[in-house]
Amino acid sequence: MGRGRKPTPTMLRVLQGNPGKRALNHEEPVYGPGAPDKPKFLDDFASEEWDRLTGMLVSARVITKGDGGILIACCDAYSQLRQCQEFLKEKGSLSYDASSINGGMSYKSYPEVGQRNMAGRQYQSALSELGLSQSSRSKVKTLPEPTNPKGSARFFTS
Repeated sequence: MGRGRKPTPTMLRVLQGNPGKRALNHEEPVYGPGAPDKPKFLDDFASEEWDRLTGMLVSARVITKGDGGILIACCDAYSQLRQCQEFLKEKGSLSYDASSINGGMSYKSYPEVGQRNMAGRQYQSALSELGLSQSSRSKVKTLPEPTNPKGSARFFTS
């Protein structure tokens, strides 16, 4: 059985006035704004997508240093999708002729077709988690604007 709806972030519940009047999680982790460091193990397709996504998400102020895992999953799915697309483009078809022991002919899909479809679903799901689909965009809240420290405090902040 499924778990049901995903929990609403505490900050969003506070902004909505906590309509359910349930206890708020005051120990929810808060990560610093900005893009996580790009992992070295990403291939060319994934690295290209990492740069594209982090550029958009940082400028929209919706990504934190703690979002590395979902970004890696998203970029990896994108890379798998692209690799399967390249293979199928090279083959020029989604299927091949397969002959049986009896001499009969049939058509079978390349395994890359199923892998491409799975990677596409994973990519779409990860994009949705990051707020990059039309339906999920309205659920994402931007990070607050950074404040400029005054006085001697500006020397002690990173």
